[in-house]
Amino acid sequence: MLSGLRHLAVGTRGGAFLFRPRQPAETWEMTGYGLYGRSVTSLALGPSAGVFAALERGMLCHTESWEEWRTLYQGLSYPDVYSIAFDSKTDKIYAGTAPAAVFTSVDGGQQWKRSGETSTLSARNGWTNPTPPHRPRLFRLIAHPTKSHCLIGGVQAGGVIVSFDGGTTWRNQKAGLSGQLTDLRLHPEKPERLYATNLLGFHRSDDLGISWRLLNRGLPYIEAQALCVHGIDPERLLLSTKHPTEERSILFSSSDGGESWLVACAELPISEGQVITCLESGGGAYFAGTQCGKVFGSRDGRQWHLVRAELPPIQTLLWVGEVPARQRPPICSQKDRS
Repeated sequence: MLSGLRHLAVGTRGGAFLFRPRQPAETWEMTGYGLYGRSVTSLALGPSAGVFAALERGMLCHTESWEEWRTLYQGLSYPDVYSIAFDSKTDKIYAGTAPAAVFTSVDGGQQWKRSGETSTLSARNGWTNPTPPHRPRLFRLIAHPTKSHCLIGGVQAGGVIVSFDGGTTWRNQKAGLSGQLTDLRLHPEKPERLYATNLLGFHRSDDLGISWRLLNRGLPYIEAQALCVHGIDPERLLLSTKHPTEERSILFSSSDGGESWLVACAELPISEGQVITCLESGGGAYFAGTQCGKVFGSRDGRQWHLVRAELPPIQTLLWVGEVPARQRPPICSQKDRS
């Protein structure tokens, strides 16, 4: 059972939602919502208790109450935002857009300034997004946990880019990677290590993207969709891959940083049409969001429980918080009542 957890934020094609376990019912209750009808592409914690939401055709929004949402757009010349990162070392907020560009705010998102040119890299390396209007999309931004002013970006379709000066200049760190990147993560305790996935499988870099190794041992299906790093043990990874003939996902787990893989879950509960779009870890658990609007949770990556159903297609998940041990109520996951 998924006990002792609280506050999972879910970004969908039809808004943002906040859930927490409910006692004693076998459901997760919705405690916050907003941005109905808006396509939420990324969620991130801000410098306080607030949450930032990146929007497709809508720039950014910020909330502290999940009742009032403030639109942030001054200086954002591109309306399609796909990634957000907050750097606690500098109190800067970064936003990644399509076309692939990075914008920086030093005042909590009130004003934004473009953080250097990525267009030169884009033209030189032929970046493009596979769907019209064929613009590269910066779908992931990561602020390095120990290096000041170091940013890592994932471009679809482009590759991995790294900046050591807060986004003013960028290096293309994709040697050994194809351009069709699907996910990008960082090892929080060994931050020189990056994990990347694409249509050829799982890749790992131990030198901040200078070189990459393809690590598919134990992966019979290599078309990777989503990846997450366990929130407590970062050597544990969970990877979603596409089934070669059926419209569903298969989950694989690794306990050694991707050196080897084992099948974790061949089918999610209520398996029909369960294509995983995003993975998240927090509070010692894993969460998976699907294309058909269901959220699942698991303690070990093998046994999964339905957390929430009947949502719009899910695009991003964010672990927000955990109850102190003495306050944790026993809870159960939602059962499918359809």
